[in-house]
Amino acid sequence: MSRVFGTPRRPASMVTRTDRLGRPISLDLREPEGNSVLFTGAPGMGKSLELDRAQAFAQQRGWIAVRVDASPREPLENRFVRAVSEDLGGLRKQHGYFALRKLKKTLRDLTQRSRSEQRGAELRFGVAPVQAVVKKQWEAPGKDGVGSTLNQLADNLGELAAKKGQPVMLMVDNLDVASERDLAALTELSAHLERKGQRVYLVGAGGEMAATRLMAASGGMSGIATGVTGRFDVRECAPLMDDELRPTVTDPLRRHGIPYQAEAVDNLLKSANGSPSRLRDLSETALQFAQPPQGITVDVAKAATARVNDQARVFYQAAWNTCSPAEKELLAKVAVRGPRGMAMAGETQAAGPGKWQEVDAARQGLVARGMLRESPNGSRVSLADPGLQDWVQTRVGQSAAHSGVALPGTPAPAITQPVGQHVPGRVTSTRQVGNTTFRVNG
Repeated sequence: MSRVFGTPRRPASMVTRTDRLGRPISLDLREPEGNSVLFTGAPGMGKSLELDRAQAFAQQRGWIAVRVDASPREPLENRFVRAVSEDLGGLRKQHGYFALRKLKKTLRDLTQRSRSEQRGAELRFGVAPVQAVVKKQWEAPGKDGVGSTLNQLADNLGELAAKKGQPVMLMVDNLDVASERDLAALTELSAHLERKGQRVYLVGAGGEMAATRLMAASGGMSGIATGVTGRFDVRECAPLMDDELRPTVTDPLRRHGIPYQAEAVDNLLKSANGSPSRLRDLSETALQFAQPPQGITVDVAKAATARVNDQARVFYQAAWNTCSPAEKELLAKVAVRGPRGMAMAGETQAAGPGKWQEVDAARQGLVARGMLRESPNGSRVSLADPGLQDWVQTRVGQSAAHSGVALPGTPAPAITQPVGQHVPGRVTSTRQVGNTTFRVNG
């Protein structure tokens, strides 16, 4: 039986996202402005879903749509060549056997070129017949330059589709893990598509720093003078407002005849904090706790939130473990200030000369990974996930409590005094931990 709320890739209720000008960002609702589109946003905000919508839109109309995931281990050129090769049967049905002759020759040439670009080295130690052999093999850049494979493949696909007056979509998901060389190849492809003027569209999806990384790769590796932000039609998958997300919960519940309390839905929305993927987890968990005839009540919503947060603790710990000391310190400071977050101007000023760059780099890294969220003007940051905020508060608070430290701006965790010992009068002092000053109750 299908889920009440659908699946992450096929939700039961879709949200029509709009940009700051009120225009829809989905490609099935608004055509690309130019040849290149980039969907950006934090993890779980629906970037892959936007690619799904665009891909389904193209396939329904018989357009050529080739989609791959970026990989840190395999070049995008190889992935695109393999994806097109695997789809030759479908292309033959659409365009005919003879129309594919040029494309098939190109694929053969590109495959051979890729194999010839393998490089290797071998070192031998010792004297025959006893020798130790060490071999190393790696991918070498194409002799025709970064992006030449993608350019050639795009041209062939564009010529094939143009015979039917149709466009082509080349889609790349998960740009966050793409290598610098792959990003350079994409910027070169973007410039190539603009010069050619064919109806071939490059559609990518990546995190908050995707545009910045593309820009750096463009200047650093491809050797082309380009304005990535000018050529790419950047469409942000930003956090959604509660009113936008509410129908994704209430509409499926109504269709399935499941009762709910409005306040309970409000509580789920508050805990989701604008994240459609987190709201899905909360809503599906609430259904597990719901009992007829009440359905989803306030108590059910609270239990669901507690369950989701508890299940996410292992992910919170893993994310914390990957943070640098500066990132951990910034996370702790933002977490103890609550949902409103913290003003960054004061934090960078307090860091002082030579240190504010470290604080700003920590902010950028946490925003890129979706742990921190910036206000529209970038002046404030807050934790994106309320569950993570509670987890960080508890972690730092426990650590502080064990040291007799009370976190500023929030009630200190209760410290149970040993039974039978005399508790002296409270003496307040301060303690410096890194760049953070805590109040210590002695």
